[in-house]
Amino acid sequence: MKKIIIAFLLSAITITLTFAQNINGTVTNENGEALFGATILWEGTDIGTVADENGYFELPQQDTVAYLVIDYVGYDAVFVEVLPEENNLEIGVAGINELMGVEVAAQRKANFTSTIKVLNIETIGAAEFRKAPCCSLAESFTTNAAIDVAYTDAVTGAKEIRLLGLRGTYTQLMVEKRPFMTGLGSAFVMEYIPGTWLSSIQISKGTSTVQNGYNAITGQINSELVKPYEDKKVYLNLYGSTFGRGESNLHLNHNFSDKWSSGLLLHASTRQNELDGNGDTFYDTPQKTMYDALLRTFYRGDVLRSQFNVHILSDRHTAGQIASDEIVNPYRITQNNDRVEVFGKIGYLGFEDLTQSVGLIAEAGWHNLDSQYGNRRHHGTQESIYLSGLFSKGFEGEKHQLDMGVSYTHDNYEEFLDDLDVGRLEKVPGAFVEYSFKPNIAASEGEKNRSDFFNKFGVVAGVRLDHHNLFGWLFTPRANLKYNFSEESVIRLSGGRGYRTANVIAENVSMLASNRAILLLDDLQIEDAWNFGFNYTQNFKIGKREGSFSADLYNTTFTNQVVMDLDSDVQLVQFYNLNGKSYANSLLGVVNFEILKGLDFKMGYKFNDVKVTYLDGETRDRPMVAKHRGLLTLDYRTPNEKWEFNTNMQLVGKQRFAHLWGNPSHNPDQHIGSTSPYSLLSAQTSYKFSDKFEVYMGCENITGFRQEDPILDWQNPFGDYFDASHVYAPITGAMGYVGIRFGIE
Repeated sequence: MKKIIIAFLLSAITITLTFAQNINGTVTNENGEALFGATILWEGTDIGTVADENGYFELPQQDTVAYLVIDYVGYDAVFVEVLPEENNLEIGVAGINELMGVEVAAQRKANFTSTIKVLNIETIGAAEFRKAPCCSLAESFTTNAAIDVAYTDAVTGAKEIRLLGLRGTYTQLMVEKRPFMTGLGSAFVMEYIPGTWLSSIQISKGTSTVQNGYNAITGQINSELVKPYEDKKVYLNLYGSTFGRGESNLHLNHNFSDKWSSGLLLHASTRQNELDGNGDTFYDTPQKTMYDALLRTFYRGDVLRSQFNVHILSDRHTAGQIASDEIVNPYRITQNNDRVEVFGKIGYLGFEDLTQSVGLIAEAGWHNLDSQYGNRRHHGTQESIYLSGLFSKGFEGEKHQLDMGVSYTHDNYEEFLDDLDVGRLEKVPGAFVEYSFKPNIAASEGEKNRSDFFNKFGVVAGVRLDHHNLFGWLFTPRANLKYNFSEESVIRLSGGRGYRTANVIAENVSMLASNRAILLLDDLQIEDAWNFGFNYTQNFKIGKREGSFSADLYNTTFTNQVVMDLDSDVQLVQFYNLNGKSYANSLLGVVNFEILKGLDFKMGYKFNDVKVTYLDGETRDRPMVAKHRGLLTLDYRTPNEKWEFNTNMQLVGKQRFAHLWGNPSHNPDQHIGSTSPYSLLSAQTSYKFSDKFEVYMGCENITGFRQEDPILDWQNPFGDYFDASHVYAPITGAMGYVGIRFGIE
């Protein structure tokens, strides 16, 4: 381990110095839209400029620490502290164009936690995605300490995220503020957003806001997609790996006028191999073919903003045993998913009161699933409708804000596992109201009233009331508080309630990759939990170098939970309503620091304590959850920005296996007690030939660590004790890859 860490630290260290005479940057809103005409001024001087149509600006550099003041119609002034050596600033202003009211933040890093916002939101920018191949949304969290990504089993290739110690099913996944692929598509949802489509990701920890529904229990992850008016006219990304995986992404965009624009995002991926490194006759990685297309059209008028999108997806997976002369009747897995969705937004900004806006989000989707797991068939269709209307108004220069709205969700499931019918119809109308108090802390610090508590205090509090046709009335209160000791130091408290309906089959396809019988013991009720959290974020300087420290402490306690029980019977997976305690405590600490100019270091540590009460009345650790996790990253970019070197190491502690009492299979010894701790080291190098052309190459899992013998009783895949769900680590070794990025403005 010591040698690995030393190699990790040495892999990217290079010392360089650079000097600049001018500072430049871009100003955009939260949608990534350039704020053409924004005024940028050095505070206390008459030295300023105006952002061009791309949001770009350039100013003479200051030789001491100074503040930039950004002004734009309809927004409060933004104050951004700039060090003498800083350049290439990316300044984000959140506002009415997002139909979410007005909020101000300054973006300094590709991955940062704001000290201005009331909500505990971590933002991952486009620059962070480029530090890894980032072929999908799941791979966008490689360098993130808050989100864990894990395989669910040894054969299907499905991945899931985990936040605050709990599975991603307890996190509300959204794309541009709308719920994304709940239900039948949830097993592979993390693969269905290609990495090049992403412009940013916002991770909101805890129950967060009530505006987007009652589903968030541990947090909300919102993905913003590239817009045709900000993306390159033509963009091409090609990727290939030593595991037979190939990816291609093509973006075609056109601006018809200063108001109308359209774009077509195309994705194709394939993996064709017969890897079996551990000799268990099963594919180490499934073969797959996926096609993904998104057509986007935007209108950006002075008083009316709208977008219309059509998303089409076709996904095919094949896994199981590799055909050979010795295997007469191979165990095969096929997973077929097809999806069509149409969604859009429209917002009106033409009120005389510039703080006032109204908007509508609408979506209609159809998803078809047809899968085979050995002798089991899982199939169904889902028809979905989502509508959300929002009215927002600010008071006293937007220091106070009131948001209110209504929503309607309609999901019709026809779902079968062999003869077991788990279909249902869900209809949920709802309404919410939310109050925000968000003074401009940066502006207040420039005045004499620095000790004024209410200039440093902020609150977002709201309630929503929904009526579920199966579970009745759902009352959801949530509150978020913050206090700024300074613009660079903030403490936050949050608390609230969340609900979710469990999709016990679609969300647990790893259980289908076994011969355990599935048993629903109860009339399963809606899951109900309370989440309370604490955050402290501090930006600091050591000499001329910037750094930040963030600490999170969260507790999630379930009033009701649908328990998946693998302990009670080795031949069953049982689902039932919670009878006892279930909770998750999560502690996370992250330090970011610029060691040298262009050389950034990140270190994160996470502790998870996740316990559930089972049928026998005993409360014990949830299986396959590591109590201890760590992350180290080291990134270096040369002064001319031609070369970039990125390395990251993930450290994973012990995890509890589900009980296997009574399992007489050939290899149970590898799956009893707790797993071994392990580490994964990855590195990538990129070279930019020009603004148009870039090459990247790297290696994942450099040390080649893998879980040996991951499938229980693989010798008898149709026997009673076959189980491929006991996976805690990669089952493949080191993987090399190479890719190119090409774009035309």
